[in-house]
Amino acid sequence: MSESNQPLRVTVSSDQAIFLRGMAAILQTIKRVQLVGEAQNGHDALQLCKLTQPDVLLLDLKDPVEARRLALNIHQECEKIRIILLHACPEDEPALEDLAAQRLYLFSRDVSEEEFKAAFERVSRAPLTEVVMATPVVVHTDPVQPAPASQPAKPTALSPTRPGELMARELYMAGKIQADILPEKAPVLSGWQISAELEPARETSGDFYDFIPLTQQKWGLVIADVSDKGMGAALFMALSSSLVRTYAARFPTLPSLTMSAVNERILTDTRGSMFVTSFFGILEQHTGRLIYTNAGHPPGFIISNPRGKNPITALRPTGMALGASEQGRWTQKVARLAPGDLLVLYTDGITEAANPEGEMFGEDRLLDMILANLQRSTNDIKHLLLEEVHNFVAGTPRQDDIALIILRREA
Repeated sequence: MSESNQPLRVTVSSDQAIFLRGMAAILQTIKRVQLVGEAQNGHDALQLCKLTQPDVLLLDLKDPVEARRLALNIHQECEKIRIILLHACPEDEPALEDLAAQRLYLFSRDVSEEEFKAAFERVSRAPLTEVVMATPVVVHTDPVQPAPASQPAKPTALSPTRPGELMARELYMAGKIQADILPEKAPVLSGWQISAELEPARETSGDFYDFIPLTQQKWGLVIADVSDKGMGAALFMALSSSLVRTYAARFPTLPSLTMSAVNERILTDTRGSMFVTSFFGILEQHTGRLIYTNAGHPPGFIISNPRGKNPITALRPTGMALGASEQGRWTQKVARLAPGDLLVLYTDGITEAANPEGEMFGEDRLLDMILANLQRSTNDIKHLLLEEVHNFVAGTPRQDDIALIILRREA
């Protein structure tokens, strides 16, 4: 950011509501950034920039020609503003080449979260006189080498030169992003033990979990996994989490209706092919009743005394993944945790973790491990299960994040 103590004033504009809120959510995790406005269309963006005079406008529009026109109009009104334009493939957009002399930075929507933040930092530090050049600047992550004085500066593919650096930095940023979005700690509920963990893999994916306080001693339990990776998945993760929280509060006893509303918003507000699997349950703290909907997610398990007739209850899908189809329908089911019962929710980073021979960890190993340690605390079981997964893969690079929630109703 700027070396002064003044915050960087940023306005965000997108004609897709889900991307608008996603960009705002991620910007709020960057130090010394002050979000001074959000606009849902080009006209509002222009008026907002004239009113607030931000340092940076982060702009995402479906139509690149409209984006070009808007950038030119904004620069006529706000000479010192830097504009960051998000679009699919900057290097393949000839309609944007004549923005050469503008203070315009082109960011691909496919960059990772780490690359976005590094590029954003570079833009915020660049003196205004450096951005007026003969060709647009395509920003990724590494410092740009200045071109000779007799030649125009050229766009540079700015990625780390050593693959190990990229993996390490992506791993760090995945953890940082998840830490900013996830609850700081599991809630403390009388009569319950609760433990949760997220372990990001090398790439930014989209696993998340949440505990949502509802009415009348009810809590929403969420665990989910966004498809795909990179910047888009990180945005999708942030917005999926926000949407579930919004509609869970609106429908505190109807998880199936919450899933339907989230699905509708995802399909309305996004243009990509990403989707999210999600388990969403409403837990009644005093009765142990769990009303749940499973949107294409791996089954959760209620594990009772292993000496009983049916010690394992699988909470299998009750509908398809969110964002997959307008025809999606979800039913809700009711389960009950008796004193001593354990509830295990997880993402497929556990069951699909593979060893060097390509064999997956699978549900059976997960259940066997938990049954063997059923009398331990939820925190102990969590650590033992993750250790078991790590030992099983034996150093094989993980391809997916891991999220895990374990609850026990105390006797």
